Amino acid sequence: MLKILNEIIKFFEQPKNIVILVLGPLFFTFLIGGVYMKDYLNDIPIVVLDMDNSSSSRMIVNEFENNDRYYVSSAVDSFEELKYAIDSKEAYMGIYIPRDFNKDIKKQKSSSVALIIDESNITIGNTALASASEILATINAGINIKILQAKGIDPKTSYDLAKIFNFESRVLYDAKYTYKGYVMPGIILVFVQQLFLSAFIPAIMDDKENIFIKSIVYSIVGSLTYVLCALILKYVLHINFTGSFLYAFLYVTVFILTLVGPGMLIASIFKDKLKVTQFTMLLSMPTFLTAGYAWPVEQTPVVLSYIIKMIWPLIYAISPIRDILVKGTPVSIFTKDIICLILFGCIWAFIGYNLFKRTFKNNNRGGMSEQQGTV
Repeated sequence: MLKILNEIIKFFEQPKNIVILVLGPLFFTFLIGGVYMKDYLNDIPIVVLDMDNSSSSRMIVNEFENNDRYYVSSAVDSFEELKYAIDSKEAYMGIYIPRDFNKDIKKQKSSSVALIIDESNITIGNTALASASEILATINAGINIKILQAKGIDPKTSYDLAKIFNFESRVLYDAKYTYKGYVMPGIILVFVQQLFLSAFIPAIMDDKENIFIKSIVYSIVGSLTYVLCALILKYVLHINFTGSFLYAFLYVTVFILTLVGPGMLIASIFKDKLKVTQFTMLLSMPTFLTAGYAWPVEQTPVVLSYIIKMIWPLIYAISPIRDILVKGTPVSIFTKDIICLILFGCIWAFIGYNLFKRTFKNNNRGGMSEQQGTV
């Protein structure tokens, strides 16, 4: 008990630990969270190329103008101008309405409206496409109803013919389609991961005693910081977390403890605190992108997914922790992930600890020999 108390005192005696492992994640939570303050992607600029200039084509343009999701930044006279507007970021989507569009509709000939989407930013591109498709589908059904009514078919029958089947959707967990609700729980976990490594590895290189106790102290502080960040996300940024913060805390603690082994391995390889810090900072992007958060694990080649699971534990934690907070998913659903996380932690802790002890024991011996030789 005395050793644990001493390690806690050592942790708080060093201001850099507070700055790195507590204030760092809080700062990034406010910084990154501020970017996603808006719940919706509204006012997406679009450009219109209306070659028909008829009542039907103007109706389509008006529907987009009256929709909060878009605003028409300009009308152009050629496809080249439309493409230039998208390439220059004046607009993220173009609407092309061909000549004789209205005539073809009246003659019940096939006609089309083209949507030209800038998918270089998939968040904007996918949002623009989804909403535009809904608008055009509604307009298309309305035009079909009018054509059928013009043929003498009563309104109810024409409506039923134009709309062959009804469908409805129910969006779970994020009915507003907010990007922050998806991305922030994972981003904050990566921040905690990186800052834990930046604080813990130099600490055990400076003081090689009581590594196990140090790992517990640093892990608990990191986990508490994650929960504090999650509370900020819920009550300041208004992300709808419905799950248990206690279970999230426990899961994050287990995850951070599994980083102890890789941390000792990194210390053994680089042997220098500056190089260690530089290397750990490089880990954030590759570990995040390969952890099944931005891209589903199921879509990753099997061999590659096994390699990822063997060399870094984030893949076992980042999605489950998000689901616990956002969905309120029972922890029992993630039993397999937790077992894999514990096995990963035990194996790499054994490898890392033995390599760490051997490396720095040899270094100390080398240092003593040099001193004796000098004397």
